[in-house]
Amino acid sequence: MEKDILGQVIEAEKELQQCLDREKVKAREWLEVVKKECEEEFIREEQRIKEMLEKSTADAVSKAHVKAAGIISQAEREAERLGRVPDEVLSKLVAKQINRILPG
Repeated sequence: MEKDILGQVIEAEKELQQCLDREKVKAREWLEVVKKECEEEFIREEQRIKEMLEKSTADAVSKAHVKAAGIISQAEREAERLGRVPDEVLSKLVAKQINRILPG
């Protein structure tokens, strides 16, 4: 009877060990699947962020070009306006400024 009980205990331990081994394999497989899913999600998110950065940069560059074009256009208009000022008026303005700069 003791041998029967001992045999049953040993058999139960073997079954428990086999069950533990199967669960370890399942856990490793599950972890591999989750790891792969996380890596794929990371890659997708990284790509999405890169695309957002590229779009944001392109938008900023585009806005800067528009703003620069406006500034250049305004400067050209102002230069054209100043270019139409007669030399006589410019000479008077320069003389007036020189008198302010020079002492006495």
